[in-house]
Amino acid sequence: MNRTSRMVAATVPLALALSLTACSSDDESSAAAGEVTYPTVPYTTPGEGISLGHDDQEIGDTIPEPLHVSEIQPANENELLAVIGGSQLELGVNIIDPVTGVAAGRVVVGPGIWDPVIHGFVGETTSDPAVLAAEVWRPRGSRGAADFTVTTYSGDLLEPDEIELPDYARVHSRPGSNAVTSDGKYFVTWDDGLYGVRVVDLEAGRESGALQIVGCGPFTWLVDHEIYSVCEDTRELIRISIDDSGVPTETARAKVLPDDFVSTRKVTWAAEARKGLLLSATGDVFVFDFSDGLPDGPIAPIGNAGQDGGRFAEGIIDNTGARIAVEYTDTAVHPHSGRGGDVVKIDLFDATTFAPIRSLDLATLGLTDIASAAFSVNGEVLYVVGAGPEVDGESTQRIVGVSASTGEQVSAADVTGTVDDIRTLLTPQVIR
Repeated sequence: MNRTSRMVAATVPLALALSLTACSSDDESSAAAGEVTYPTVPYTTPGEGISLGHDDQEIGDTIPEPLHVSEIQPANENELLAVIGGSQLELGVNIIDPVTGVAAGRVVVGPGIWDPVIHGFVGETTSDPAVLAAEVWRPRGSRGAADFTVTTYSGDLLEPDEIELPDYARVHSRPGSNAVTSDGKYFVTWDDGLYGVRVVDLEAGRESGALQIVGCGPFTWLVDHEIYSVCEDTRELIRISIDDSGVPTETARAKVLPDDFVSTRKVTWAAEARKGLLLSATGDVFVFDFSDGLPDGPIAPIGNAGQDGGRFAEGIIDNTGARIAVEYTDTAVHPHSGRGGDVVKIDLFDATTFAPIRSLDLATLGLTDIASAAFSVNGEVLYVVGAGPEVDGESTQRIVGVSASTGEQVSAADVTGTVDDIRTLLTPQVIR
């Protein structure tokens, strides 16, 4: 090809060039020789049923346009919070109706240091607190300065009530290591940098006090303004009282735990019954009753969660203190390990005798995996979320409700709304 021919070839339009190289039934030999072929894609003018047609949003007279920010409605007593998987920079929190599977009321919060630190609340109006989160904002990742905040989301989501913690604050983020008092006045957390308790006055918008207690924690079972926790080395339970200024002080200890007691990372709380559940690292199940303060005698486990053929994982107790649900994996490796296996069943137990109520495996629940479980606010229903049956190789998340008293299924629905990949269900707290 001479120079003139090359210039002519270079000016051929791309669309024409594509049509010249398109493969027909007569040039199979060319395709076999390795030529690239392109399918013909028809072009459709925007019109009926297409968003770029008559449904375009009308441009208003005000430039720039005002921001459209809806007010968030807190959860009611029949709803749960669903924490959505996502990036490490932000986490989505939706308020979900567990009976219908419809999710709405989305809040985006910052992550915790390890696990998310998220508390939801039952409310009536948009001015009531909806979600509280202890957050870590890192503008330069692990190399730069970080902002540690405790943020309450309600009403206009552009202006949450944010309290900035001191640079040295390190909120312990395991479930059960932080809590909000029953009157909503204080956020209480064990602090990894302090090795003790830090108190944040949510009404005053500031940290109000801290107390170093090496060897205790990191649990915060709250009765009014009294914190109860564990001191593993000394086999004690400890009480820490918050005074009217928000300052914590150790007020009592009781050596009541067995000599072979081994603590664990995560605990849960029965708010109405004022009982704390601790599933020890050896499987012993302890239910601590703080309704009359510290116990004055030895505390024995009500049973052991160990089973052949799997390993116990998360354990939760309902608000009334009547039922315990324990998750089990498909491997004997401890579930805190990265190779801890998948949750394949949840067993319901009586919270007084640890007598079994029912075993809920994947087939019983109609799920192909289990992501999380939580009791309803009134404790009557255990809700389990996970992947539903596969259809054409795909599945949607499904939430199943089970009677806490009998273990029988009472509801089942696909999760719908602006929600994808629910990782954790949370029971909202009633502020009294």
